[in-house]
Order: sequence, then structure tokens, then C-alpha cells
Amino acid sequence: MNVGIDIGGTFTDIILLDDAGKRIKAGKILTTPDDPSVGALEGLRALLSETEIRPERLEKIIHGTTLVANALIERRGAKTGLIVTKGFRDILEIGREKRYDVYDIFLEMPKPLVPRIWRKEVAERLSADGRVIISLNLEEAARAVDQLREEGIEAIAVCFLHSFRNAEHELLMERIISERAPEMFVSLSHQVIPEIREYERTCTTAANAYTQPLMTRYLHRIEDRLARLGFKGKFFVMLSSGGTAHPDTARRFPVRIVESGPAAGAIAASFFGHLAGEKRLLSFDMGGTTAKTCLIEEGEPRLTTDFEVAKVYRFKKGSGLPIRLPVIEMIEIGAGGGSIAHLDSMGLLKVGPQSAGAYPGPACYGLSGQEPTVTDADLLLGYLDADFFLGGKMALDKAKAEKSINEIIARPLGLDLVQAAWGIHQVVNENMANAARIHVVEKGEDAASYTMVAFGGAGPVHAHGLCQRLGIKKIICPLRAGVISALGFLIAPLSFDMVRSYVCRLDMLVPQLVNKIFREMEQQGMGLLKDAGVEKDQVLSIRTADMRYQGQGHEIVVPIPGGEFASQHLELIQEYFDIHYKRLYHRTIPNTPVEALNWRVTLQGPRPKINLRMDQPGRLEPSAALKGTRPVYFSQVGEFVSTKVYDRTRLLQGAKFSGPAVVEERESTLVMGPATSAVIDDYLNLLVTLE
Repeated sequence: MNVGIDIGGTFTDIILLDDAGKRIKAGKILTTPDDPSVGALEGLRALLSETEIRPERLEKIIHGTTLVANALIERRGAKTGLIVTKGFRDILEIGREKRYDVYDIFLEMPKPLVPRIWRKEVAERLSADGRVIISLNLEEAARAVDQLREEGIEAIAVCFLHSFRNAEHELLMERIISERAPEMFVSLSHQVIPEIREYERTCTTAANAYTQPLMTRYLHRIEDRLARLGFKGKFFVMLSSGGTAHPDTARRFPVRIVESGPAAGAIAASFFGHLAGEKRLLSFDMGGTTAKTCLIEEGEPRLTTDFEVAKVYRFKKGSGLPIRLPVIEMIEIGAGGGSIAHLDSMGLLKVGPQSAGAYPGPACYGLSGQEPTVTDADLLLGYLDADFFLGGKMALDKAKAEKSINEIIARPLGLDLVQAAWGIHQVVNENMANAARIHVVEKGEDAASYTMVAFGGAGPVHAHGLCQRLGIKKIICPLRAGVISALGFLIAPLSFDMVRSYVCRLDMLVPQLVNKIFREMEQQGMGLLKDAGVEKDQVLSIRTADMRYQGQGHEIVVPIPGGEFASQHLELIQEYFDIHYKRLYHRTIPNTPVEALNWRVTLQGPRPKINLRMDQPGRLEPSAALKGTRPVYFSQVGEFVSTKVYDRTRLLQGAKFSGPAVVEERESTLVMGPATSAVIDDYLNLLVTLE
């Protein structure tokens, strides 16, 4: 038995998968914000009790959390110091020397994680190729550590100039710290991100140090509670890149799990797209706090290292802290079931990005929340059943939802309740559609050519409206869509990503040096995977390089052949570069040298085997799953329509029906508008076609 646990901003989702990888049991519980591990363990305990499975039978638990991201956004990390090369004390403020909005005279830049008073300079210098120009001044180094210790610093980030080419000074600095302040957590830039670009490397290393004590304590706490529960199997953590890793990796590099939950959702979406025979997918994951969308090409989510966290302005690139590590590329929108509806200073209706979260929650939760949310609006429109939320475990208070929307939205705007509720629903759909449309267009793609995979607690409710706006004609909604991100943890393989910088023109490349770089990275990665129980002959090595035309400021990712790198590979790599560059920009630049900057390796263990195909055909008539009817509001009709309501768990393969319809299961609800049709496939996915 294997378990996936996804801790979100509002709910914690839990998936239990049997040994054959066929039967799934799911649980959902409100997240406990003060200590997320409490809710996770409560939910796991309840699911084990419901299924009558003893903790000793669990072989593997894989966990993802927003703890790191929240700590960076809310500035709840450790008291952190930074030690840099003399002359680079202000690098976190200088940044890229670029304004993300040139017309905003009141521009607000992201606040550094380390205040200037806790940043110390020491004399040392390396050349760009790693040669020692000035040796590390041991007296200054010791004095810097002593000063930070006197300030009560918990963690230190060390980032010396060009240390990615020669780690000698950073390792010496680590030894001095361990001698003079052994209780401190230490993050060295050449271990966190051995890559060119000082600002990004320093910021990423500082973020790692800032969250290291928090993550270490959290993992110790959850491992201890699992042990007391009786769990004796293996515990892993989800990485932002879509792989899983040993908890020791998360302790050393917590910044690698900053997007672990959303990454699992994208992995799950690609899995269900593969089952349905679709390779071009738009993953749509809408939970209680945020919505995430991700483009999936050829069955694999896109990866990026151009990622920011804690943005001053959610949709403005450059307004956040850069995290230069592999992350599944997606956009996050402040639009979830708990997103708060309000009137701005102009009296216009706005929804989000503020969220009611798990507590106080939407008004209809009855947990003291007073402000109207998307969930309140969906309840009034008939999309949700007040008596069947979370399968009836959590009754919703319709009267409180009506009061909240009436007092804060409807009455000030001179609208009736239904108009106000529909306005909230429509605004949040427009927000998500606009963000998704921009994201797709930036990639040179057309949203209408994709199939949507809808999941999350609120995703299936809003998928139809979103597809109408984007021109998408097909929706895949998996069984237990409300907790499907947690299944992504059990689908992802154990893996680790490494990078080294070696800047050189392609026609001047030294193959022996490239082989040495790949060999060192693969040896390091093999060691990490071996610690997690993966044998060498099971490991897949995927090589890539960041390349650009000489003189350009941005790179593209180019695949590199495996095995020993030799001169004859250069022509093949040039061909790969031309193909990828032309796909992105529809042209190449003749007679211009190509240069490589960073060399990357992803080492990946075997993918877990999961077979959700049903062995026996079920009953085809959807009438067997009919729960009844209820009035549901559809804008196409402009009024409430008596709509059939189906029990999702009783819809078996081959069942076909048409909209308008509502399909309910314990963790989520799918809303199908008029002019839609649906069929259940052999994996119990619900395939919806918009006509």
C-alpha cells in the first residue's frame, strides 16, 4: 500500500493506492494552518480507519507541501545571514538592475530575505575560470561568523564569486562556520545551484538557507508522528521538477520543493491524458486557494528554471524572488473556491487574490467567515449541494452564503442574489481564462488545440466555463478529481536534477571537459538515488544544455546525446539547437556562433506501475447513477434549469449522457452546461465534449 499526501492552502488531500496499483481510496480534510502535519496525520488516520488498513502495511508515503512557498511569501523563515565576496554585499538589492514596470514611478521591488545588517563581506576572489586570485581571508571569515552568531542568526548562506567553477573557498568557509557556530544551518551556493549569474545564485541560496531550519523541523515532526502512528515504510518528498526524493534531500535543499504540490498535479494530468490518448493538454487544477494551469506537450509537462516566488504583483514577471532551479512550468492564479469577492475603490466587482483559506473559510462553511467567496456563489447557483459537500461530512450553510453575498455584493450594486452570485462566478472564470490565454500565447500556441484535464476541489465546477472562453472542445475529468494531485505523488519517479556552468562556443568546446562535468554530476546523482533505494541499472539519465546565439541574453534548452561526448556530436547538437530555436521563434540566425552556458542532468528511477483499467465491463445505463434533479443556473438559458444529478462512483465504463448535468462525488463536483455530451472510458475517466 502506498500513500500520497498533498497539503494545500485550504484542504489536505490523501490518496491510498493498493499494491497492484489498481484500487484507490481517497480522503480530504481541512488543512491545519498552524501546523500542516497535524491535519495530514488526522486525515491519514481517518482514511486508514475507514479502509481498515493498519499503518504497518503501508510501504511508501510521498508528501508534498506549500510550506516553503508560504514561508517565502509570508516571510516566516529563519533569521538568516549571508556571507559574500568583498564588494558584493548589496547584490540582493542591485539584482538585475532592471525595472519590471518602466512606467510605474512608485515601483516596489521584492524585499531581500536577508537584511543588509546580516550580510557580511570577506576578502577572497576567483577568476571566471576558477583560478584563485585572492585567497580567503581566514580572520575576516571567522569575524563574520562571530558577528552573525552574536546576532542570533540560525542559518547562513555562502555565495562567493565564481564558486561554481571552484568550490575551495566555500568549503573552507563551511569548515570555519562548523568550528565557530556548529549549531547553524549552512547553504553553499555551489551545492544549491552551481550555475552562472550571481544574483540568481545568491537569491536561490539565500532562500534555501532561509527555509532550511523550518523544513528540517517540519520533516522531523511529521516523520516522528508517522513513526508513532506505526508507519515503518519509506517516506519521500515531492520535488518542484516533478520527481520525488529522500527527505534528507529536502532538508538540505528545501528550495527544491517550493512548488511540490502543483507539480504533482501536472504529473497526474499528463498520466490521465496518456490514458485518454491525448498528448496536448492544458492541466487545470483549481483548489480552495489558487488555480494552476500547465501546458503538457507530447505527454510531458514543460520545465523551466526561470521561476519566481513571493511576487510583489502576482502577474508581473520580475517582481518576485528568482529561484533558479528546475520547476514544472505553470501559472498560478489567485482564484480558488475560497477567493474573496469584493468591490474595489471604483465600485467594481473583483474576486481574489485574497482567500478565506481553511479558516475562517467561506461564509457557507459556518466557521466565522463573513466575506463572500467563489464557493458561496457556486452554492447559490446550484452547482454545489449543501448536504453533500465532502460527501455529506461537511454541511454548507446556504443562508450564511446568501447573507454575505447580499450585504457585500448584491445590495451595493443593486443586483439580486442570483445576479451577484453569477457575477462572482463569471469574474473568476474570466480571471482564469485571461491568465491561461496569455500563458498559452506566450508559448506560441493556440489554447483551442488543447484538451483540458480538470481536477482539484473546484476545477470540475469551473472547467466548462473556462473551456467556453478558451475555445477548448474536450475535457478529461478523472475519477476522484478533487484529490488527484495526491495521486501525482505516486506516479512520479524518484529523480534528481543537477547543473554545472561551462560557458563556451559550440565550435570551441572541449569534449573531455564536458564528459568530466557529466560524469561528476551523474556520480553525485547516482549516490542520492542509491540512498533512496534505486539501483544503478534502473536509472535513466537525461542530458540537456542551456544554449543561445552568442550575444543573446536568454537561452533555450537543447537535448544532449547520452554516452561519451565527442567532437562528432557537435553537428548533431547544432541541429537540435536549430530545430528547437525555430520551433520557438520561427527562424534561425545564419552565420552566428552558438554558445552553451549550463549543462544539466536529470537522473530518474523507474516509474511506479499503476493500472487503473477496469477488468470487467460495468453497467452502461447512466440512469443507474441518477440521484435526482435540482435547479441549476446556466447563463446560456438565463435562468435555473431542472438538471439531472449523477453519482460519479456509479457511472461505469461505456455510460453516455448529455448536458446540462451535474456529476457529484465526495471530493468534487463536475458541472456540464447545455450542448455538451459525456462518456465514461475504460479507466473511469469522464470525457466531456463541448458541441
